Amino acid sequence: MIRLIVSDLDGTLLDEPNSISKTNLDAIDYAYKKGARFGFATGRDLANVDSIKGLLNQEPLLILGNGAVIYDGDGNIVGEDFFPNQYLEEVTQILSSYDVPHMIFTTDGFYTTTDPGEVKGRFVERLAALASKKIAQIYDTDPGKPCNNLVQITDMDAFVRTKKIIKVEGFHLKPAPVEAAKKELERYTELSHLSTGKNNVEV
Repeated sequence: MIRLIVSDLDGTLLDEPNSISKTNLDAIDYAYKKGARFGFATGRDLANVDSIKGLLNQEPLLILGNGAVIYDGDGNIVGEDFFPNQYLEEVTQILSSYDVPHMIFTTDGFYTTTDPGEVKGRFVERLAALASKKIAQIYDTDPGKPCNNLVQITDMDAFVRTKKIIKVEGFHLKPAPVEAAKKELERYTELSHLSTGKNNVEV
């Protein structure tokens, strides 16, 4: 008997940034009726899965931030494995050295070490080129999206002392700068990174 079904969101369960097809919703309901639980495993944070949770008839298990935080079906945190803060400055310097903009996801907001307006602009530009203008427009105008809530870090020491970092995401229109940054990141055996495409990296 299947006890648990877990799905990625973007490019897997979702048809659009926050839409699940009726076929998939019916399949999830069927799984629950047969005694299985359902969950999301995603790089997103809690704020960016709330609207998707609302599409379901049951509360899902949540594995967020690429495993940084795990919530049970009742919304309780049952596991945490945050980014090791002592590497933040080095990681952001590597990304910046290859002109790879970045967003830092934390439990209380979204940050960058560079200009927030430039990061947002380049993120939206990349979406328009690689996904669609429609999706880029959603991210450009939705006030809940991370790219619209970026705060520039002005005191790195204070930041790493006080924040719980979920992940650092870097991106570029072209794959080469991201691939070069990833090669440098491989030196850090305490860090893991993944990519949803050749032109992004999540640490």
